[in-house]
Amino acid sequence: MVRHREPIIAIATPYGESAIGMLRMSGAGLWEKVEKHIQLKGKLKPRYAHFFRLMDGDQLLDEGILIYYKAPHSYTGEDMVEMYLHGNPLVLKRALEVFLKEGIRLAEPGEFTKRAFLNGKLDITQAEAVADLISAKTDLARQVALRQLQGELSKHINPLRERLIELLAYVEADIEFAEQDIPTIEKEQLLELLTLIIESIKNLLSTVKAGEFIRRGINLAIVGKPNVGKSSLFNALLGTERAIVTHIPGTTRDFLQEQMHLGGIPINLIDTAGIRQTKDEVEAIGIKRSLSALESADLVLFVVDASNPLEEEDWEVYNLIKQKDHIKVLNKMDLGLDPSMKKIFPDGVCVSAKTGQGMQELKKLMLEKAGVFGYDGMMVYLSVRHGELLRKSLGVLEPLLQRLKVEDLSPEILALELREALSYLDQIVGAITTEDMLSEIFSRFCIGK
Repeated sequence: MVRHREPIIAIATPYGESAIGMLRMSGAGLWEKVEKHIQLKGKLKPRYAHFFRLMDGDQLLDEGILIYYKAPHSYTGEDMVEMYLHGNPLVLKRALEVFLKEGIRLAEPGEFTKRAFLNGKLDITQAEAVADLISAKTDLARQVALRQLQGELSKHINPLRERLIELLAYVEADIEFAEQDIPTIEKEQLLELLTLIIESIKNLLSTVKAGEFIRRGINLAIVGKPNVGKSSLFNALLGTERAIVTHIPGTTRDFLQEQMHLGGIPINLIDTAGIRQTKDEVEAIGIKRSLSALESADLVLFVVDASNPLEEEDWEVYNLIKQKDHIKVLNKMDLGLDPSMKKIFPDGVCVSAKTGQGMQELKKLMLEKAGVFGYDGMMVYLSVRHGELLRKSLGVLEPLLQRLKVEDLSPEILALELREALSYLDQIVGAITTEDMLSEIFSRFCIGK
């Protein structure tokens, strides 16, 4: 039997005691194996809930509710059975053992959704959305996953594929029927269509960073020299007194981490030790760890004391972070603003961690840097996998467009380039797949989904 058609089984609810636990099964010839171990009242009716007794020979194992789905009208497109039993791990384990003895194989992570894809019930972007929906940490991540599950990403990718297929059809017709008088695409029209495709790909690529932040969160580091109010800012963002705050420079000897949510994005907030030259061995270790945390930060809040002129230590810290995405935070506005500050950092945001002044503006700027400020629930955000494939397609199309502007290419070369660009878009929606690609995607899933 083909491996993706043989019957599989998994416990589809989390481990532990609960009111209900579910066994899920799918595959060809499934019912013949299941019916040996159940007692039903009345005739089995697909897609109806039936009270049943689960038996192991003459021994009653449990009572529950059973639903049978006849192919192709199921999640996987195959025959499926879902059993809702009492949620004791011992009950579920015994039930699982009964069906494993019948030759029903234990499902791999994500195998039910993989079969749904292989049987045409979902495209690959929708299958990925199932995993995103299960693992969503915020309501925004849930909204984004649901839109992708409804096919929104495919609605953006498929029109690009169709345009490339249309271009390829013209070019291949020119190769195949070169001696015949058939319509061909004009060069100006070709350039125009390629330009539109490239612009659309770039627009989609602009959402990759934000999409990754929505799914996994942002590592945000607060850095600056000692005693500029980093820990006060850390506490103000969290809304709680998490870090110790004193007027003594070097109070924070190691970095602190806390989780917060802002605009639907999980943020791993890192309060670093003040960065400076020091002979204090413990403080030096803390600074070294802070520099290591800084390297992994997606966004940096560079904090200075707005009430005093910048010092050499400020510039030393700034030189460490200026190549990273950062926001300049002019803190301690409750003590006044030094006249030089806004001249040096005109794009700095003025705040007082002590009074709360400017904190809303800072939070808004943090969301803008993440690319999700003002999300209205209608946008589509790409994953890293989608982004990599779009960049590969763009890496073919942009040089091709530039070459076409200055020279005439043979139809054979043009067709070759268009096919390659199209292949990357095909991989996004699953029109072309490899076993390695599927393994990578479905390994993210939990067993039973």
